[in-house]
Amino acid sequence: MSTITQLRNPPRRRGMCPGVLAPMEVGDGLLVRVRVPAGVLPAASAKRIAELGRRYGNGLVDLSHRGNLQLRGVATSDMAALIAELRALGYVSEDAESEAVRNVLTSPTAGLDGTAVLDVRPYAMALDARLAADRDLHRLPPKFGWLVDGGGQATLFDSSTDVRFDAVAGAVAGAVDGPLFRVGLGGTVEGAALLGHCRPDDLVELAAALARTFLELRQTLAEPPRRMAGLVKALGVEVLRERVAGMLTGPLPPALARGSLPPPPVAVEGEAAAVPSPSQRGRVREGATSPTRLFLGPQPSWPPVSWLGVAFPFGRLDVDRLEALAALTHEIRITPWRALLLAAPQDGAPETATALGGILDHHDIRLKLTACSGVTGCDVGTTDTHADGLAIAGRAAGLLEAVRMVHVSGCAKGCAHPGAADVTLTAREGVYDVALNAAPGGMPWRSGLTPDAAVAAVADLSVEELSRVR
Repeated sequence: MSTITQLRNPPRRRGMCPGVLAPMEVGDGLLVRVRVPAGVLPAASAKRIAELGRRYGNGLVDLSHRGNLQLRGVATSDMAALIAELRALGYVSEDAESEAVRNVLTSPTAGLDGTAVLDVRPYAMALDARLAADRDLHRLPPKFGWLVDGGGQATLFDSSTDVRFDAVAGAVAGAVDGPLFRVGLGGTVEGAALLGHCRPDDLVELAAALARTFLELRQTLAEPPRRMAGLVKALGVEVLRERVAGMLTGPLPPALARGSLPPPPVAVEGEAAAVPSPSQRGRVREGATSPTRLFLGPQPSWPPVSWLGVAFPFGRLDVDRLEALAALTHEIRITPWRALLLAAPQDGAPETATALGGILDHHDIRLKLTACSGVTGCDVGTTDTHADGLAIAGRAAGLLEAVRMVHVSGCAKGCAHPGAADVTLTAREGVYDVALNAAPGGMPWRSGLTPDAAVAAVADLSVEELSRVR
């Protein structure tokens, strides 16, 4: 568990997301985020990106929470060559401005999950292309995000974004002519304000209209909000609805006119809790969302397998593993859950993925750990967050089984998870402050602990003691 105690940069808000044309300087060189439309990465492209990461980077690859690949350790002198190679693969925008607004999170299982309401890939890709091509939209704040979810057994219900399109059956929305998108503003599926419903073919134009409306209305406020939730809070959802009413379809339930999106339907007690059996598969009601998101391991669990979900601790793998996984499939899907999905995997793929260090079991306690890159990859970090997190997994299995998340943060900024976790370790000058049920930098339960002492403190923490702080 290494630490660095000499002067490091203070935590800071960069106000941007990295890209290919706008890489970010971090502790191990330049961080290059490759935006993959709809998260659909052909195996041949994955192999080529692995080669580029090996040639121009330090060989490490991160899976971002927004469903992108990130190459690490690239030297400034190599950026021109890397850009040219990625442009040849089709992953470079015309300029940095068009790249920055292409923040579209898409159902990773689109087209693979037979229980989904709709295959949303064409709509997500069309939105990505519109954002890149429409210069009026390049004025959007750099972290303004979009989400297109087709439903099924692995939905994006808990991913927060600025504008979300969640597919629902037409009958759910009061229509009879096919699926619609339920449109929400600013949040998760439960927290977003309900705008209404739109037809799939109207998604791109509605998105563009909402973007223009956001840009116009934010300028009427003394402090222009940078996110849609801030605009809705300041002006209300009705103002935006009036501007785009002609693109909405179906009646708006009066009870929801001013409220949030209704939660997705879930299985009730006594019904199947997750994935339907083969005999049930054709009877799954459209729009239904499983209470348990199942995406790891072979899915579905009966032949033929549509995909193999493989996660990695902290979303970190290397180019050798990426290349080896690409050899097992014709197409990889990138998820926001620190995992890759291998479409129609070859026989023996689960065993190979496990041998590569992949996680195929939803109950693996390492999935309860969240950590930034720490001292090994950030010029702010002073502790080896990944090593310390894995040490906690080795010594605190009982606690991890009982909690939702343990977060090891390299500084008070909390890049990996700015919100509260059951246990949060916040590093400063080579030591940790440990807080319970708090965000990074929260009131410490124990402070100034060396990495070894912090791991020991968490290992000794009982569930009962943790519950008293809730």
